[in-house]
Amino acid sequence: MTRTALVHALAGLIALSFLTTLRAGETFAPTGLPEIDGMRRDFAIHPTTPENAARRHSLIFSWVRHLVHRGVKMDDFHEPCAKFSKWGPIDLSRYDAMKEAFEALEKIQADPEFIEEVQGTVGTPSPTRTDWPMFGGNLEQSGLSPDSGPRTGDVAWKFPIGMSWYAAAAVEDGRVYIASPGVTTLAYCLDEKTGKVIWTTTQNGLQIYSAPRASSSPVVQKDQIVLRGTSGSWEYEEKDKHVFIIDKKTGKVTRQLDADRVDYRRGCAPISGNNDYIVYPYGRLDLRGAPAFYEMQDTVVVRRADGSPWWTLRVGDLFAEPVLTRNHVFAATDDGILHALHLTGPQRIAWTFDAGSPLRTTPVADDTTVYVGAIDGTLHALDIADGSTRWKLKLNHGEARAWQLFSTPLLRGGKLYLGSATRELYCIDSRSGELDWKASTSDWIRSRPLVVGDAVYAASLDGKVAAFDLNGKPLWSVAAGHHPILADLSGNENGILASGSELFLYSLDPATGAEQWKHSLLQCTYENGRRILADVVAAGGDYQSPPTVSNGKVFVGGPDRFVRAIDAVSGKEVWRFETSGQISAAPTVDNGRVFFGQQGGNDDLFCVSETDGTPLWTAQPGWVWTTSTPHEGQLYNGTVDGKIFALSTEDGSTRWMRPTNGGIYPSPAVADGKVFTGSWDGYYYALDETTGRTRWAYAKAGVDYRRGGGPDSAAAILWKGDLLARIVPNTLVSLDGKTGVEKWRFNDPTRPKKGMNATASASGNKVFISTTVDHDGMPCGARLFCLDDSTGKILWHYTGAGGWTGSVCTPDTVICGSSTDVFISCLATEPNPDGTPKLLWRTRVDGIFHESIPAIHGDRVFILCSDGYLYAFK
Repeated sequence: MTRTALVHALAGLIALSFLTTLRAGETFAPTGLPEIDGMRRDFAIHPTTPENAARRHSLIFSWVRHLVHRGVKMDDFHEPCAKFSKWGPIDLSRYDAMKEAFEALEKIQADPEFIEEVQGTVGTPSPTRTDWPMFGGNLEQSGLSPDSGPRTGDVAWKFPIGMSWYAAAAVEDGRVYIASPGVTTLAYCLDEKTGKVIWTTTQNGLQIYSAPRASSSPVVQKDQIVLRGTSGSWEYEEKDKHVFIIDKKTGKVTRQLDADRVDYRRGCAPISGNNDYIVYPYGRLDLRGAPAFYEMQDTVVVRRADGSPWWTLRVGDLFAEPVLTRNHVFAATDDGILHALHLTGPQRIAWTFDAGSPLRTTPVADDTTVYVGAIDGTLHALDIADGSTRWKLKLNHGEARAWQLFSTPLLRGGKLYLGSATRELYCIDSRSGELDWKASTSDWIRSRPLVVGDAVYAASLDGKVAAFDLNGKPLWSVAAGHHPILADLSGNENGILASGSELFLYSLDPATGAEQWKHSLLQCTYENGRRILADVVAAGGDYQSPPTVSNGKVFVGGPDRFVRAIDAVSGKEVWRFETSGQISAAPTVDNGRVFFGQQGGNDDLFCVSETDGTPLWTAQPGWVWTTSTPHEGQLYNGTVDGKIFALSTEDGSTRWMRPTNGGIYPSPAVADGKVFTGSWDGYYYALDETTGRTRWAYAKAGVDYRRGGGPDSAAAILWKGDLLARIVPNTLVSLDGKTGVEKWRFNDPTRPKKGMNATASASGNKVFISTTVDHDGMPCGARLFCLDDSTGKILWHYTGAGGWTGSVCTPDTVICGSSTDVFISCLATEPNPDGTPKLLWRTRVDGIFHESIPAIHGDRVFILCSDGYLYAFK
């Protein structure tokens, strides 16, 4: 045997022995995730090198997430995590820290201690049920309710709220291709009949805000598939290459193309094409600028299949996907214009057509005609040669609460099939324009229908897939999960493929609707019926909207671009309203009206009826991430490009505007004639309510704020005349509300350089604020601190609550979710006699909490969780 062969043989024996023992006396405890377990085995016998460091780094982050989602107590990992956790890719200087983190995780994996749920004691019903109509419950945003709040922690109900997931599956030659929005995964190739994984396309993602999110349906070409992703808010590379060319046989990324940034809150990153070309909408985005800069997806980009540029043309705001045909590209814009663009030759415009109503639905074309639906309920058929009208059909009168009325039409066998937000499925003769039939459906239809054999299939926002015969007679209806289905249906006689917004892909039997298989689009295992995630959604936080409560209804925004009103007692939906971007803030209720902005879509901010969601007015301040605060006829908010606005609550007109040099993310607090909010330019501002003039501005000197980052989403609260605000770096300061003079400051004494980005709350003589070791990458080490409100001195602290999410209070309790554990906890404001925190109840959920903070109403508390549910605890 040669020396080389001997070395390889010995290495093989070592590796084989490691399958059963990690080290002497310890049994190897698998995670159930082959790649993580393979990395663990390799880590134990091979050193970290520049060649394997990035993947190891990424998989260790996944390992931590998996343990957290299992409900494992991670206290012994906090110190190694504090050493290892750092923004950005790993380098040689951190290899020892990675090894220490690895060893700590192996000990936890071998003998995990699980966090226990604690049920509270049933108490006297709350004598009051006070509304919580705005962020933090009141103008001061203090997070204090006079009500008793929940006493047991039991789940009263939970309501499904999905992702903005429009990525459908593609099927070819027995293989299913589907995007994954994960930090560590871009795509899956599955066996069409079994759902088993053939290959996985990976990426070495770390922090969720630094990794792109695959967000398109696959374009299947001869030897490759093409996917497009939305961008992370804080990616390492300035030039982002988010068009991924993937080898069909292996799943390896062979090439990436620059398509600029698409804000992940847009919800999707469309791309389409054929074997010769790809086409997609293009915009411009820099949220870290001073101030930030963005422009809509308003340009059509065409490339050859090899990625080389072909042409671009700016046409207007594109919410519908550009469509590529043999000789044209069709682009439908929000101003109601359908653009027919020559694919080749120097003259780009073939013709344009004005529909007289916004076009937000992707058109479809055959050899002679192009078909497109408008928001006013009209379906147009146009001659493909010159744009002249062949016919038009008024299908309905629209739905004022729907941003997009129609699904993309399906053209099959001389018929057009399309669904509507009016809960109807239509079949139209494509030549004559006559309505053959329409069928009622259980909910709005957003996904394109599918025809297989003698049946047409439609999916709706209640998560149901329904089958009809070709005359519109219902055949069957089944629930594919519990969340809305937004993505187009796909499939064939082997299965109907429904890509759900809870990030499962379902294969249903075409004859009966029975589930044949389902596949999680995020890497996971399963324990006791729970999906245990190892991967999470990339690009940024999604479940951020803090709920509000008014007149027996809970109001909440979602990553799926809807604001919903939900009955506070039953958990049933009362109404929904759709926008063009994600709603990250709290819908504010005032005088029978609900106010909310959005980010990722157009510039609209909405005012709708509290009763039924009917739109009352729309203003265009820009992208509004933050909550709008109403007071005495004015509505205060801020935009991501750095403007603080006062709008009329009556009609949305601008009363005043104050520009800053950074995005506005903290929700404004109001008191004593002043509006208080912060900007990514580093300042907290106190502005005159009437004029917008600056009363005072506070920022720590010596900090470079030019690339943004703070003050961030943690809002300031007003308490006893003082402003309690989180500033950079990771500090809570108490400022005199009148003068802005600092009174005291607080840092986590054990982690002064680690995370603090949660909104504080207050009750009695106490202030509550939380910190973390890490929450963007490895969820680790959230702590809730109770401070003396006059000095900032620590009274007690509790490990396992806080992070991104803030706390809220009753007179005697504090309630807080966790961004590093899958639990929500309720503690007494007063500690135990020995000074330790007094836990009253603790309840497990299936995800961590992002920026959403709870809302208290009577005996219940409401909060939005990243597992895709709005919870009511009692």
